[in-house]
Amino acid sequence: MDTEEYRRKIEKEVLEIIENKLKAGQMDAARAREIAGFILETLHSHMDINQIHAAVQDFDDHFKELVPIVIQVSNDYENKVKQAVGEHVRNLIKQNKIEEANDLLKNAIDKKVELKY
Repeated sequence: MDTEEYRRKIEKEVLEIIENKLKAGQMDAARAREIAGFILETLHSHMDINQIHAAVQDFDDHFKELVPIVIQVSNDYENKVKQAVGEHVRNLIKQNKIEEANDLLKNAIDKKVELKY
């Protein structure tokens, strides 16, 4: 899934939350418009995965209804980072670059690693 598809998936999930809350009477139309407007302002076309991840982290600061999306995106991102770091570390070890592999793992643990596309 490319980043545009991923962004649209997140937007669709937000709409599903809004729709379900409206149907259940747990949200009014004004709140739904406020959330939708915020999402449209925050998520843009052509964002990379790091930008999407950073943007979504603020969703629940403004709208507690969006906590499930924040958790899901965070988990997705962490899994992608783990996979990329793991592959890179394996390659470094094969090249006998143990010190670089160790540094990369430390940076990953400290969350100082971003995905590159």
